[in-house]
Amino acid sequence: MRQRWSDLRNEQSGFSLVMVALLLTVLIGMAAFAVDFGWLYWNAIKIQHGADAAALSGVVFEPNDQAVAYSEARNAAAENGYVHANPGTTVTPVDFADDPTAVHNANQLSVTVSDTVPTFFMSVFGVDTVTIRKHAIAEYVLPLAMGSDLPYFGSDPALGRNPNFWANIHGYYTGQTMGDRYASQCEHGDSGFGCDANTEARPTTNPGTVDATGGYVYGIEVPVGANGLSVDIFDGPFYRDGHDRFLVGDNPQGGDEAARDEGPTTHFMLYAPDPTPLDTTDGNTLLCTVSFGPEDNFADFDGDDDLGYWDSGSSVWVADPDDDRNGDGIFDWTDVDLEPSVDINSLWSKMCGTSFNNGPGIYPLRVVVEDPGSTPGHDPRGLNRYSLRAWTTSGGDPRVFGLGDMAIYVNFANNQATFDLAEVAEVHAGKELVIELWDSDSGIDNVRVRPPTGTTGCTWTATTGQSGSHAADCDIPTGSYNFNDHHMQIRIPIDTGYTCGSDCWWQIELIYIGGANDTTTWSARIEGNPVRLVE
Repeated sequence: MRQRWSDLRNEQSGFSLVMVALLLTVLIGMAAFAVDFGWLYWNAIKIQHGADAAALSGVVFEPNDQAVAYSEARNAAAENGYVHANPGTTVTPVDFADDPTAVHNANQLSVTVSDTVPTFFMSVFGVDTVTIRKHAIAEYVLPLAMGSDLPYFGSDPALGRNPNFWANIHGYYTGQTMGDRYASQCEHGDSGFGCDANTEARPTTNPGTVDATGGYVYGIEVPVGANGLSVDIFDGPFYRDGHDRFLVGDNPQGGDEAARDEGPTTHFMLYAPDPTPLDTTDGNTLLCTVSFGPEDNFADFDGDDDLGYWDSGSSVWVADPDDDRNGDGIFDWTDVDLEPSVDINSLWSKMCGTSFNNGPGIYPLRVVVEDPGSTPGHDPRGLNRYSLRAWTTSGGDPRVFGLGDMAIYVNFANNQATFDLAEVAEVHAGKELVIELWDSDSGIDNVRVRPPTGTTGCTWTATTGQSGSHAADCDIPTGSYNFNDHHMQIRIPIDTGYTCGSDCWWQIELIYIGGANDTTTWSARIEGNPVRLVE
């Protein structure tokens, strides 16, 4: 019995050793799997970050420059450690032009990063490497084109074009209540150096250089296949002794004659095409700068400093007979056409006297008024209005438009006018359009927003305290409110089934009790981050 019991214990000991060995093998295998799993999981996160960075870097060049978009995507992936065509690594960008099923629209870029990752303990089981693939889709929403779908922005008296507004920028120390939301450096009705600062102002810095900031940016879009861009400015200088009601309506400001005779210096800066046109300091090439100082008013044709007077009862500028060239008793810009000593075409000046062969794309045009500095008594405040036009020597016509926002001088004699507000492409279906109107004044009886087809509902709020909601039609009755020096925001949900075909321009219709001569600042944007990951 003792011998048998001893043999049984020896057998159990041998069995235990076998079991321990087997369990250790399993435990070591599990530990190996856990180590390798953590290693692979960490690499998957890194590869995803590389794909995200690649998509975000490349998408800003879509849809106009696929080659640069793909190159920038691969460069960003390489900076994150994933060099395309290295052994075991591929970086594959795909856009709408290459594969419409890979992305949802032409403003998106998909990037797939694939990398072969070595293992540690899993190689014991014959698994030496694991290939990990991650992809990301980024979207870039350009600032909305505003105000014009044509080769010109603002009126052109020489050709009889009258879209009922002029481009506009106000002198540096003008009060914001005059209608310019961003170029005016003074708050509300205050003006002059030392005024209370406008918290929304864009200060002018480094005018005439690649580092310039401030003012407003226009986009001049040259289509694919076109080249040889020329840009003209109509009435770029501020004309002293002007008035709202004639020509382009340059209007002096200031409490004394010396101040009124100064006027702002205005700089126009044209840059080469850029995927982020609102930011002209991120490596842009400055093509040309034109600067206009204030000049004496040429519209006083007989030189007697008498242009007539403003008749508030009939809302017209009653002309001095010697300056009323068509004999209708009213002085306005149409009288300039009949002045034999003034060639209206001479008011158009070609930027730098040349054309630019930088290919297709959006050429940013920044317009700023010069900071006059802190010299006591020197604070030019005039309101400068002008127009822009562009053409190409080959290919299709360019477009000239405001980018994201625009300060304009609304100028029409009738009770109603319709303006191109913003171009909202179909890619924005399901998003929200936000429209902001600054200083729309108390003369407006109604504001109506019209999509390209049908009608749309909206909600609106204003800093006056008023608000409203319109379920079926964005028709805002504003006649009983005073929006002078106030801000109105209109929010419009864009239907998920929104289509617009070849004409995606939304319009705004203003109904005035009388004719309109008013500076306002309009902006429009699609709500959300302009560059974002969508997948």
